Amino acid sequence: MCHNDCAETWTLADGSMLKLRPIAATDFAKEQAFVRGLSSQSSYLRFHGTIKDLSKKDLEKFTNPDSRNAVALIVLHSGETSKEEIGVARYVIDPDGGNCEFAIVVADAWQKRGIGTRLMNALIRHLQASGVNHISGTVLKRNSGMRRFVNHLGFTETNIPDDPPLLLVTKNLTNQQPKASTG
Repeated sequence: MCHNDCAETWTLADGSMLKLRPIAATDFAKEQAFVRGLSSQSSYLRFHGTIKDLSKKDLEKFTNPDSRNAVALIVLHSGETSKEEIGVARYVIDPDGGNCEFAIVVADAWQKRGIGTRLMNALIRHLQASGVNHISGTVLKRNSGMRRFVNHLGFTETNIPDDPPLLLVTKNLTNQQPKASTG
């Protein structure tokens, strides 16, 4: 569903070179290291609970998404010894094919540098090409950073009556252009 057409190279304002590409089954260790490296707060905001280690089952699911209805994109930074995963965004398309649910997280040291916006825009471009009409996700009401982020990208917020600490954020993807990066 998303092969080399999703690969991109980015240069940040500070000169850092980053690579965006679909996640692969061989990224098992990178994904585990990425999750282990998240602060307790970032882990809680992403997973709605603190997770330090992904189970083998979750790692297999995260690194080998079902290509018929899911995509996961990772951002890699070439460090001194290896390529380090610094961000990941994924979506799973609902059975009706018209909506999908997304999740996104950027490593703490790399936040507020425009990576999340670029990553989300890559997901949105891919979704628009695949014919999905809406993207949605759940965000903790107290996650003001994520709420500002999705608001900037044109998402709307809706309360979830059955789960008061959460908001449903949704964006219509028909006839929309991705937003420019602000960082």
